[in-house]
Amino acid sequence: MNTPMIASTLQKACQLGASAFLALFMSTAVSASHVSLPVVNASLYVVSLDDEVSKSINSSVREGSTNQSTPLVDENGDRAVVIGIQGPISKNTLISLKQALPKVKGDPIPAGLIVLLDSAGGDGMAAMEMGRLLRKANAHTFVTGQCASACILVLASGVVRAAPAYSIGIHRGRITVSDNNAKILKEVDINSNPAAKRLLENFESSLSSYFSEMGMPPDLFQAMQSHQYKGVYRLSSQEIVFYGLSGFESNYLARRAQLFEEIKGPYHMDKDELHRRTLKVASRCAEFDQQHTAFIQCYKKVLKDPYLN
Repeated sequence: MNTPMIASTLQKACQLGASAFLALFMSTAVSASHVSLPVVNASLYVVSLDDEVSKSINSSVREGSTNQSTPLVDENGDRAVVIGIQGPISKNTLISLKQALPKVKGDPIPAGLIVLLDSAGGDGMAAMEMGRLLRKANAHTFVTGQCASACILVLASGVVRAAPAYSIGIHRGRITVSDNNAKILKEVDINSNPAAKRLLENFESSLSSYFSEMGMPPDLFQAMQSHQYKGVYRLSSQEIVFYGLSGFESNYLARRAQLFEEIKGPYHMDKDELHRRTLKVASRCAEFDQQHTAFIQCYKKVLKDPYLN
């Protein structure tokens, strides 16, 4: 299909309430994630990574519920704040996050802000903006279900981050046209559309820069690029660590380790032990992904009890 025909298709899609997307295909033909960027003659653009088989269209969940549109914010006596993100990541998720972040006060044990992730993707640009906000807030990010496509942009932002083996899915992007529910209506062949090809290249450049900003190794972006278009590549536990999606931001680890080395009692430990115990939290505490107060208590227990590790 030539460029004028693509432009006409995208313009018509927007008039029908649809949007153009740069898609990162997530698993099989029934599941996709995508990023929308400006295209010829289009007036409404969103960056989106969608999961067509998600059990719920909500982007965040409250404790004990799967049908809430705003994230649960649990605060216990230690001022820990927990935000659960489930299902597609959207601009509404970003708005909810901005509303929740002022509740974060300090950085107590186990954390000032904990983000629990179970998402097959969503809005990639929103995910990057969320990531930058979470990095400033010293978020601890944990995968409690799956985390693919745009979700890994949020995961990568954590100053502490961890995920169980094979819970993370990566792949390269593609251009699609999708409706407001992120259902893919049409794929765009970048080989016959120079404008679409430039959109993909611009997004990939932004993505590479974002990973660098978050301290991820170049290998992560290169791995995504090597798994093109259809399907999703699941990372082993060794690959999750190798690509930087499990670990600490180095400066944060140094500060945090000093706190734990100076403290007395069950939390006393050196840097290596802190690192080792913390990376067990995602797998040990995943069952409490919708019981946020219980997740905080589980996090504390994992840090205090070496026999759990």
